[in-house]
Amino acid sequence: MLNDNLPADAQILPFYLANGSDKTALIRGRIASIGRPVSAILERHAYPEVVATLQAEALALAACLSSTLKFDGVFTLQAKGDGLVRTLLADINEKGNLRGYVALEDNPKALQAVAFAHDPKGPVKLGQLMGKGYIAFTVDEGSKNGRYQGIVELDDRHISDAAMRWYENSEQLDTEVVCAAAKGADGWQAVALMLQRIAAEGGKGNGLMKTDFAARMSSDEAWHTAKTLMGSITRAELLDPALLPQDIVFRLFNSMAPHIAPTRPVIDKCRCNVEKIELMLRELSPNEVGDLADENGNLTITCEFCKNSRVYNKDLVPLY
Repeated sequence: MLNDNLPADAQILPFYLANGSDKTALIRGRIASIGRPVSAILERHAYPEVVATLQAEALALAACLSSTLKFDGVFTLQAKGDGLVRTLLADINEKGNLRGYVALEDNPKALQAVAFAHDPKGPVKLGQLMGKGYIAFTVDEGSKNGRYQGIVELDDRHISDAAMRWYENSEQLDTEVVCAAAKGADGWQAVALMLQRIAAEGGKGNGLMKTDFAARMSSDEAWHTAKTLMGSITRAELLDPALLPQDIVFRLFNSMAPHIAPTRPVIDKCRCNVEKIELMLRELSPNEVGDLADENGNLTITCEFCKNSRVYNKDLVPLY
């Protein structure tokens, strides 16, 4: 049952596919449509459009992948490179609170050259902006269950390709991912669509023993069909604000008995913490405080994610 209170452009829609002959789920899918929070996040930053597009793709991908995991903490996608974009970060917690940040070199001429080389009809190529480096996918549950991380090298492909390599290397799961992001007249559209194969198992169906071989054949057939159907989706369809996520699912996979699960919210919400900021300031020496202070003796601390600023005097008393 869908949650009609969630805006279509700020949600993750889980779904499942069967093989059409029975109701056994063989493939799980996710579609993250998060144009509204992405628009709010990018409005606070003056990124060049090609950089903003990459950030939007990363935000959609992080939201999509996080919904396949059971965790009580933060899922982070973080890429580090030696190119124009040094850091690309998107993270989301179990409540759907999303944020992102890009650190890039101050080189307008080189960024303009990359923008000229970028094909606006397709996703951003990582190598053009980030050069060589790595991308890490991290689940951090703090002191509860610790931290899990998978790392893949950056190359000249797309950020969705990096996600597929992560699943292949660390989870050994057949996974297909496609991302799309673009700025339209009403703001940003950012979508990530994922299919993931569920391991075939033997079992009983209709009173007959279903062998491992039969289960595998059924799984192979369903996976091939689902990938073929997913490959037919166009970028224009993914980014069409008039197409709801459930419309895309049923348009693509109607022949595979799609089952829609409840939607999950995605919200533009930072997690910057005043207590942590003030603890960090108290650990500074008087000389360090003096070096950081402005001509009035005040320190201004600005969150790189939400761009909110807090001002303290030389005695580290908050002013506003």
